[in-house]
Amino acid sequence: MSTIYLGIDTSATASAAIHRDGETIAHRATASHRNHSEVLAGFITEVLTEAGLDPTGPANLDGIFVGVGPGPFTGLRAGIITAQTLAHTWQVPVYGVLSHDGLAHRVAPAAFRNGVDEFIVATDARRKEVYWAHYDNIGGQPQRLHGPFVTDPTEVTKLPVYGAGAGLYPDALYGMSGYTGAVPDAADIAAYGSIALRRGRGLLPVEPQYLRGHDAKIPKNLR
Repeated sequence: MSTIYLGIDTSATASAAIHRDGETIAHRATASHRNHSEVLAGFITEVLTEAGLDPTGPANLDGIFVGVGPGPFTGLRAGIITAQTLAHTWQVPVYGVLSHDGLAHRVAPAAFRNGVDEFIVATDARRKEVYWAHYDNIGGQPQRLHGPFVTDPTEVTKLPVYGAGAGLYPDALYGMSGYTGAVPDAADIAAYGSIALRRGRGLLPVEPQYLRGHDAKIPKNLR
Protein backbone atom coordinates (compact mmCIF):
# COMPACT_ATOMS: atom_id res chain seq x y z
CA MET A 1 0.00 0.00 0.00
CA SER A 2 1.42 3.38 -1.00
CA THR A 3 2.29 5.87 1.76
CA ILE A 4 2.98 9.57 1.41
CA TYR A 5 4.23 11.98 4.05
CA LEU A 6 5.08 15.65 4.37
CA GLY A 7 8.38 16.41 6.11
CA ILE A 8 9.17 19.78 7.70
CA ASP A 9 12.33 20.95 9.45
CA THR A 10 13.30 24.40 10.73
CA SER A 11 15.95 23.45 13.31
CA ALA A 12 18.69 25.11 11.23
CA THR A 13 17.46 26.19 7.79
CA ALA A 14 13.85 25.87 6.59
CA SER A 15 12.89 22.92 4.40
CA ALA A 16 9.90 20.88 3.25
CA ALA A 17 9.71 17.57 1.41
CA ILE A 18 7.26 14.94 0.21
CA HIS A 19 8.28 11.34 0.87
CA ARG A 20 6.45 8.58 -0.99
CA ASP A 21 7.15 4.86 -0.65
CA GLY A 22 10.70 5.36 0.56
CA GLU A 23 11.70 8.14 -1.86
CA THR A 24 11.78 11.92 -1.74
CA ILE A 25 9.71 13.09 -4.69
CA ALA A 26 9.62 16.85 -3.98
CA HIS A 27 11.92 19.06 -1.93
CA ARG A 28 12.57 22.72 -1.15
CA ALA A 29 15.12 24.29 1.20
CA THR A 30 16.70 27.63 1.93
CA ALA A 31 20.33 28.21 2.83
CA SER A 32 19.39 30.97 5.27
CA HIS A 33 19.17 30.32 9.00
CA ARG A 34 16.88 33.30 9.62
CA ASN A 35 13.92 33.39 7.23
CA HIS A 36 11.97 30.29 8.30
CA SER A 37 8.55 31.89 8.70
CA GLU A 38 8.84 33.81 5.42
CA VAL A 39 9.56 30.82 3.18
CA LEU A 40 8.10 27.73 4.85
CA ALA A 41 4.46 28.09 3.77
CA GLY A 42 5.50 28.63 0.18
CA PHE A 43 7.80 25.59 0.27
CA ILE A 44 4.98 23.41 1.58
CA THR A 45 2.62 24.57 -1.15
CA GLU A 46 5.27 23.95 -3.80
CA VAL A 47 6.20 20.42 -2.73
CA LEU A 48 2.58 19.35 -2.39
CA THR A 49 1.79 20.73 -5.83
CA GLU A 50 4.86 19.08 -7.36
CA ALA A 51 3.81 15.76 -5.83
CA GLY A 52 0.34 16.08 -7.37
CA LEU A 53 -1.43 16.80 -4.07
CA ASP A 54 -3.96 19.54 -3.40
CA PRO A 55 -2.10 22.08 -1.22
CA THR A 56 -5.39 23.25 0.33
CA GLY A 57 -6.32 19.75 1.48
CA PRO A 58 -4.12 16.82 0.40
CA ALA A 59 -6.55 13.91 0.61
CA ASN A 60 -3.91 11.20 0.15
CA LEU A 61 -1.46 12.47 2.77
CA ASP A 62 -0.80 9.88 5.48
CA GLY A 63 0.81 12.24 7.98
CA ILE A 64 3.41 14.87 8.78
CA PHE A 65 6.88 14.45 10.26
CA VAL A 66 8.42 17.56 11.81
CA GLY A 67 11.91 18.11 13.17
CA VAL A 68 11.72 19.05 16.85
CA GLY A 69 15.32 20.17 17.18
CA PRO A 70 17.47 20.79 19.00
CA GLY A 71 17.58 24.27 17.57
CA PRO A 72 17.00 27.96 18.30
CA PHE A 73 13.65 29.03 19.72
CA THR A 74 12.35 31.11 16.82
CA GLY A 75 13.17 28.67 14.04
CA LEU A 76 11.83 25.60 15.82
CA ARG A 77 8.63 27.36 16.78
CA ALA A 78 7.89 28.25 13.14
CA GLY A 79 8.14 24.66 11.93
CA ILE A 80 6.37 22.99 14.82
CA ILE A 81 3.42 25.39 14.89
CA THR A 82 3.06 25.04 11.13
CA ALA A 83 3.05 21.24 11.35
CA GLN A 84 0.54 21.20 14.19
CA THR A 85 -1.76 23.63 12.41
CA LEU A 86 -1.71 21.70 9.14
CA ALA A 87 -2.25 18.38 10.91
CA HIS A 88 -5.30 19.79 12.69
CA THR A 89 -6.68 21.40 9.54
CA TRP A 90 -6.15 18.36 7.34
CA GLN A 91 -7.03 15.82 10.06
CA VAL A 92 -3.82 13.82 9.68
CA PRO A 93 -1.37 12.64 12.38
CA VAL A 94 1.80 14.59 13.12
CA TYR A 95 4.97 13.02 14.55
CA GLY A 96 8.09 14.55 16.07
CA VAL A 97 11.57 13.54 14.87
CA LEU A 98 14.77 14.60 16.59
CA SER A 99 16.43 16.65 13.86
CA HIS A 100 19.83 15.11 14.55
CA ASP A 101 18.33 11.65 14.09
CA GLY A 102 17.31 12.69 10.58
CA LEU A 103 20.80 13.90 9.73
CA ALA A 104 22.32 10.76 11.28
CA HIS A 105 20.07 8.68 9.03
CA ARG A 106 21.46 10.53 5.99
CA VAL A 107 25.14 10.14 6.86
CA ALA A 108 25.20 6.67 8.46
CA PRO A 109 25.50 4.65 5.20
CA ALA A 110 28.53 6.66 4.08
CA ALA A 111 30.02 6.45 7.56
CA PHE A 112 29.59 2.68 7.54
CA ARG A 113 31.28 2.36 4.15
CA ASN A 114 34.22 4.30 5.60
CA GLY A 115 34.47 1.99 8.60
CA VAL A 116 33.01 4.48 11.09
CA ASP A 117 31.28 2.45 13.83
CA GLU A 118 30.38 5.41 16.06
CA PHE A 119 29.99 9.06 15.19
CA ILE A 120 28.76 12.46 16.32
CA VAL A 121 26.21 14.71 14.65
CA ALA A 122 26.90 18.33 15.59
CA THR A 123 25.17 21.54 14.49
CA ASP A 124 25.46 25.22 15.30
CA ALA A 125 23.94 26.26 18.62
CA ARG A 126 25.30 29.82 18.40
CA ARG A 127 26.96 31.41 21.48
CA LYS A 128 30.12 29.46 20.52
CA GLU A 129 28.39 26.16 21.33
CA VAL A 130 27.11 23.16 19.38
CA TYR A 131 24.12 20.87 19.59
CA TRP A 132 25.31 17.29 19.35
CA ALA A 133 24.36 13.64 19.76
CA HIS A 134 26.38 10.41 19.77
CA TYR A 135 25.38 7.50 17.50
CA ASP A 136 26.22 3.85 17.10
CA ASN A 137 26.32 2.76 13.45
CA ILE A 138 24.88 -0.70 12.89
CA GLY A 139 25.24 -1.71 9.26
CA GLY A 140 24.58 1.83 8.09
CA GLN A 141 21.62 2.32 10.43
CA PRO A 142 22.14 4.90 13.20
CA GLN A 143 21.15 4.28 16.80
CA ARG A 144 21.39 7.22 19.16
CA LEU A 145 23.39 6.37 22.28
CA HIS A 146 23.62 9.74 24.05
CA GLY A 147 22.20 13.21 23.67
CA PRO A 148 21.18 15.59 22.45
CA PHE A 149 23.35 18.06 24.34
CA VAL A 150 24.39 21.69 23.99
CA THR A 151 28.00 22.34 25.01
CA ASP A 152 31.26 24.00 24.12
CA PRO A 153 32.80 22.18 21.10
CA THR A 154 35.73 21.05 23.25
CA GLU A 155 33.32 18.99 25.39
CA VAL A 156 32.06 16.86 22.49
CA THR A 157 33.04 13.17 22.57
CA LYS A 158 36.16 12.61 20.46
CA LEU A 159 34.73 10.77 17.45
CA PRO A 160 34.23 11.54 13.74
CA VAL A 161 31.78 14.42 13.42
CA TYR A 162 29.14 14.98 10.75
CA GLY A 163 27.35 18.31 10.52
CA ALA A 164 27.90 22.04 10.34
CA GLY A 165 29.25 22.16 13.88
CA ALA A 166 32.45 20.55 12.62
CA GLY A 167 32.81 23.18 9.93
CA LEU A 168 32.47 25.97 12.46
CA TYR A 169 34.96 24.53 14.96
CA PRO A 170 37.54 22.53 12.99
CA ASP A 171 40.17 22.86 15.71
CA ALA A 172 37.93 21.14 18.26
CA LEU A 173 35.93 18.70 16.14
CA TYR A 174 37.12 16.01 13.74
CA GLY A 175 34.88 16.81 10.79
CA MET A 176 34.28 14.26 8.04
CA SER A 177 35.02 15.52 4.54
CA GLY A 178 31.92 16.42 2.57
CA TYR A 179 29.73 16.78 5.65
CA THR A 180 31.15 19.77 7.52
CA GLY A 181 28.35 22.01 6.27
CA ALA A 182 25.49 19.54 6.64
CA VAL A 183 22.33 20.55 8.50
CA PRO A 184 19.12 18.64 9.23
CA ASP A 185 16.64 18.67 6.35
CA ALA A 186 12.97 17.82 5.84
CA ALA A 187 13.86 15.01 3.43
CA ASP A 188 15.92 13.35 6.19
CA ILE A 189 13.15 13.92 8.72
CA ALA A 190 10.54 12.24 6.52
CA ALA A 191 12.85 9.37 5.52
CA TYR A 192 13.83 8.59 9.11
CA GLY A 193 10.31 9.18 10.39
CA SER A 194 8.68 6.76 7.98
CA ILE A 195 11.10 4.00 9.02
CA ALA A 196 10.69 4.80 12.72
CA LEU A 197 6.91 4.69 12.36
CA ARG A 198 7.05 1.20 10.83
CA ARG A 199 9.42 -0.01 13.56
CA GLY A 200 7.44 1.53 16.37
CA ARG A 201 10.37 3.44 17.87
CA GLY A 202 12.38 6.61 17.37
CA LEU A 203 9.55 9.13 17.18
CA LEU A 204 8.99 11.89 19.74
CA PRO A 205 6.17 14.12 20.98
CA VAL A 206 5.74 17.23 18.86
CA GLU A 207 7.51 19.42 21.39
CA PRO A 208 10.57 21.61 20.73
CA GLN A 209 13.96 20.47 22.02
CA TYR A 210 15.42 23.84 22.94
CA LEU A 211 17.96 22.45 25.47
CA ARG A 212 18.29 25.95 26.92
CA GLY A 213 16.27 29.13 27.29
CA HIS A 214 15.02 30.66 24.08
CA ASP A 215 16.92 33.40 22.26
CA ALA A 216 14.06 35.90 22.21
CA LYS A 217 14.37 38.87 24.57
CA ILE A 218 11.42 39.38 26.92
CA PRO A 219 10.62 43.05 27.57
CA LYS A 220 11.35 44.06 31.15
CA ASN A 221 7.74 45.02 31.82
CA LEU A 222 6.66 41.45 30.96
CA ARG A 223 9.24 39.61 33.04
